[in-house]
Amino acid sequence: MSTPALDYTTARAHPHAAPAVPEDRWDRLRFDATAAEHPPGPENEAPAPRLVWSNGRTSERPDAAEWAGVIVRASAEALLGMRPVAQLSRWLDPTVWTALNRRAALGIQIAGRPRRPRAVAIKRVHSCEVTDGIWECSVVLHDGARVRAAAVRLEAHRGRWRTTAVRIG
Repeated sequence: MSTPALDYTTARAHPHAAPAVPEDRWDRLRFDATAAEHPPGPENEAPAPRLVWSNGRTSERPDAAEWAGVIVRASAEALLGMRPVAQLSRWLDPTVWTALNRRAALGIQIAGRPRRPRAVAIKRVHSCEVTDGIWECSVVLHDGARVRAAAVRLEAHRGRWRTTAVRIG
């Protein structure tokens, strides 16, 4: 049994009209992006933090596992068209953010924005410290239709977490 080919010329001619795409043909949540590798060296190291007088509050990074769950949920919501990708620009490496932005825009072009968005729920997060300041986390999430796995790599960057890899399967 052959399936009909998708007509992408209609999508180009009418950019605001989303063509009907069967759910089994294209998975808008499947995503994989990794930041470009930078060789270790003094030119690629983050500058030392400035010493500033504070009022007693410490600016510590949040727990890596908790932060990985936040990043995966926000990325899934962006891919589903429920959240602007621009909200993630602070926490994603520019290469990862660009890939996420392109994929989310493609999802909106092909499948449109959801009328009734499904709630994305984080079920479980497992984290592992690779080296000092670098964590890799596996995340189990439910997108409202099925349970998925995700992987995230977090690196300490100027006193906060920077996501350098995201994979959602």
